[in-house]
This record gives sequence, structure tokens and C-alpha cells, in this order.
Amino acid sequence: MKIRGALGACIVGTALVLSGCAGGGEDPVSSTPASSTSASAAAIEVEEQLVTVDVRIARSLLDQSGALTDEQIVAGASENGIAAVVDGDAVVYTMTKPQRDEMLASMRSSVQDAADEVIADESNSVTAVEFNDSLTSFRVSVDPARYGALESLLALGFYIQGALYQQFSSVAPDDIDVIVEFVDNVSGEVLDTGSYQDMRDNLGQ
Repeated sequence: MKIRGALGACIVGTALVLSGCAGGGEDPVSSTPASSTSASAAAIEVEEQLVTVDVRIARSLLDQSGALTDEQIVAGASENGIAAVVDGDAVVYTMTKPQRDEMLASMRSSVQDAADEVIADESNSVTAVEFNDSLTSFRVSVDPARYGALESLLALGFYIQGALYQQFSSVAPDDIDVIVEFVDNVSGEVLDTGSYQDMRDNLGQ
């Protein structure tokens, strides 16, 4: 099974969306500085302005592998007309609301691309992936005759992308969750289920 490769596609796709920011061509309108309130490893703060939105996201969630330098994150955002400042283990993005809407659309597209790649990988038992608009729920249909327990690790990629999407959508950190179910593609029976919050609890975050 190419589980590791599929997970990598999910996570790298998210990092590219955020570091490149998939924004429009408008220059960001100046806004007040981001809140100095400290964020936990998976926390994000969204401060709504009249014209702009300041988004503070944990660096450890944005760049899971630590592959991006501060300069790459700032430059990637700047290329798309969005300001970014690295503040310790956090990155603060300043963008217009239309730019954020476009970013969220790009993140949804990235999730769909990752799901399509998993489905196309014949070494996996996955036959379909469905998710809701808010990326709080994923339903992964599998061939039960071929399904193995290790394939449940695919949920990790969906946890990360769903959590990031919700955070950029202004969901309060404590309310963020992503439920992933693996179901029999014929009977609909749930074979495995897990959540982003359970994962965080297991990791002691």
C-alpha cells in the first residue's frame, strides 16, 4: 500500500496552499496588528476587520515536516498579494476577505485532489471519498475484502486539512473537529472511525 505517499500528498498539498496562499491580485489593505494572545500547537486566531482578516496559525500545524523556511513562507504569501509574518511558532497572514474566500476554495480543491489520488491508487482498497462543505466529516468507502487496518492512517491527512480549513473559517479552536469514517462500500457498515480531537488527545496536545 502507498499509504505514506498518499498522506504526503494530502499534507504537502495543504502546505502549498497556505505558503502560496492561492490569493487574488489585490494588494492587502493595512490592518491592525494581529492579537498577541499565545496559541496552542493546533490553535488559530481569526480577527475580523472591516476590510481585512488577520489569521494566526500555529507553525507546527502549517509545516508538519519543518521543510519550509521563514523566508519561503513569507515569499510565498507575498507572491499572491498577501502579507505574512512569522512570529515564533506561528504565522500571521493578513488578507482581504475575498482573498480568504479564494484560499478556502483552493483548500477544498486540494482536499478533492488528494481524495482522487487515494481512490486512483490501486494498492489501496478505497473506492470513494465524500466530505461535507465545512470539512468536518469524511466518509471513506472501501472494499472490505481488501481493507487493512493500516489504511486507517489515511485519516491523518484529512484531519490536518479539515482542521486547517475550519481554522481559516473562524471556527473556535476548541470547537474544531474532523470525523473520518471508513465504511463498507456495499453495506455501508462502519469499519473504522476516528476524529481530529481524539488524535490530539492521544498525542497529549
